Amino acid sequence: IEFKAKLLAQYWDNFQTEISQHLPESYQSEIQELSNNLEKALNQLIYELQNPTLTLATTGTTSSGKSTLVNLLCGAEIVPVAVSEMSAGAVTIEYSTEKSLIIYETPGALWECGEWRGISDDKIYQRLYQAMISYIENRETQPNLACPQSTITYPFRLLKESQLQLPKATRVRILDLPGLAYVGDQGNANVIKQCREALCIVTYNSAETDSQKVKSLLQEVVQQVKDLGGSPARMLFALNRIDVFRADRSWPESENRFVEKAIRDIKNELTEQLKEYTEDIENLKVVKLSTWPALLSLQIQNQDDIYSADACKKARNHFYGLIEDILEDLPVVNTQKWTRHDKNRVAQALWQKSYGEEFQQNLREHINKHFPQLV
Repeated sequence: IEFKAKLLAQYWDNFQTEISQHLPESYQSEIQELSNNLEKALNQLIYELQNPTLTLATTGTTSSGKSTLVNLLCGAEIVPVAVSEMSAGAVTIEYSTEKSLIIYETPGALWECGEWRGISDDKIYQRLYQAMISYIENRETQPNLACPQSTITYPFRLLKESQLQLPKATRVRILDLPGLAYVGDQGNANVIKQCREALCIVTYNSAETDSQKVKSLLQEVVQQVKDLGGSPARMLFALNRIDVFRADRSWPESENRFVEKAIRDIKNELTEQLKEYTEDIENLKVVKLSTWPALLSLQIQNQDDIYSADACKKARNHFYGLIEDILEDLPVVNTQKWTRHDKNRVAQALWQKSYGEEFQQNLREHINKHFPQLV
């Protein structure tokens, strides 16, 4: 494409030189303006070809662990996570070696807006949390209140550790989309337009057992595919909280049964509602994942001993079943006294049993396969 663009510039240059000789003086400024506009457009095209931007947009069904997935992609807890719905406004995370946060001025904002450079992970989390909570608490009484809009720059692990094996000079950004039930204002609508070409990672709550709620989740999935307006081929479905099946006596069978049924149900629901995408839906990529233990695995490997010990404690309290065999070997209960070797063993078990590596591999393959369309 770059070669063709340069060829086009050469054709135009030859044509302009020839045609200018036959046109009166009054046309020369118009021809020059056309030349300038074409040169500007071609330069922009070539710049974007040499510096493509890959956008990963995350969204999900109710209480599906979408925010934890964003934190997993970043390798740190910077986006607020809560038991109740925390989705409020879109957060854009752009790769940079310097950490910063911008909360933009939006109509009627009741939270602190501004720009903070050199900000810590904890401060990013707290400022976003305050903005989101303030919006959630006031949106019903103030229907015209606009959602918070934020941009974080952060050295997220996907790019920092070359997890995606992308072509050189590729820029990456993560768009943390709001729960689409709250896309009412223009700000979010504009963000969603940017997702048309993005790779959308849709999280689905595997822990839900109520059949009515399961049906409702499937309808949410369909609605999100519709709202995002992209092809299902550029979507990756993550069956999150899949570790719930480990508690079953015959967990491999029950997990496999669930996965097969979930994939079948998602494809059927999508095919019924989006007949124009029948072929794409058949090739839909659905992966297993447990975002929280996968994130804890990364946090345990952090060199900060207090931070690492805290992640170990959460893993022991919430995911005992995933690391039970290792915990029985450890000499002490106090996670702060675990050696680096102990921590690494726990982290490896969590990473493996959460399907963290499989998810990462599927994400990498999906991006490589669809890279030209995604950028």
